[in-house]
Amino acid sequence: MDTEFHYYITGIIAHATGFTQKDAALIAWASEFTDENDDVVKVQHRDTNVFYENYISQTMNILKPKRKLMRIYPVFHFVPGEPDYPLANRTDGKMHILNTTPNGGLAREWLDEALKVTSETRLYRIGIATHAYADTWAHQNFVGWYDYYNNISLDPKPDIGHADAEHHPDWVAHRWDDSRLVNGELSNTERFLDAAEYIYNRYRLHLESRGVSERKSWEELRRDLYQAMGYDYSGCFKCDEDKRIQAYKKLAPWLRKFDKNKWKKNAMEGNLFELLSDGCWNVWREDIDYQKTDWYRFQEAVKEHQALAMKQLEPLYKKMDVELRKY
Repeated sequence: MDTEFHYYITGIIAHATGFTQKDAALIAWASEFTDENDDVVKVQHRDTNVFYENYISQTMNILKPKRKLMRIYPVFHFVPGEPDYPLANRTDGKMHILNTTPNGGLAREWLDEALKVTSETRLYRIGIATHAYADTWAHQNFVGWYDYYNNISLDPKPDIGHADAEHHPDWVAHRWDDSRLVNGELSNTERFLDAAEYIYNRYRLHLESRGVSERKSWEELRRDLYQAMGYDYSGCFKCDEDKRIQAYKKLAPWLRKFDKNKWKKNAMEGNLFELLSDGCWNVWREDIDYQKTDWYRFQEAVKEHQALAMKQLEPLYKKMDVELRKY
């Protein structure tokens, strides 16, 4: 999924289930920033000269060593699910232990754990876990690892994630074909509305336990989202994005345009080039408590999510004879 779902639709769902506008916007921002957090940044404390370093939750470099990818993709974007999931049936009959499937147990558990967090990282954890959970629909039947299992029609691109499928799995209202599957004619509208319903229900049940009632029923929200998504389309180009975004803004006018640099600029001093450079280092702004900044709390949430995920993924990795603690 891309910004349309991870930011706009996630925020709309969160508010509909009972989160305040402020909290829903923060959840949406953290969900989208999970895809934008692909730079290694070191930030210096002025008084102690101690450096803080983040942990990336995305990488645009799919040629990174396999073990580095295994600490990113299955944790944030291709969460392993149920290898025998019915809609994962392939024409070649193959299965994979790391196959991503909708509403998989691990991704569901990570979201439930995030919802129960009581610290300052709670909303950021919810956004990060929601991103991973939502992607189990968009990225189903792909694995976050170099593997021929991901190959579509002998495409020469590296077989990591859905590289062979390009952006087709992520586009709202898009129809495309996955030639590997027995039932390969796919509708992202159906997939994404299904994802939205599951996210809605997990949010709603949690908030209900806290005495918070939903603002919209699922039936009302589904109608709104379906209308905002508009007509299905196919082909090699993304269509009607601006029209859909205007529809999302009507549903959530309190959601500001996403700016991937905002959190960095609000937390650090340094020119924009330095703030955006991989491996750069800067200093915390003097006029703020850096531990209360969105960027810092998001990075702490990433580390917490990653620690939980890696602990639970380790048994799967061992079955593949992959020992990540060495790296």
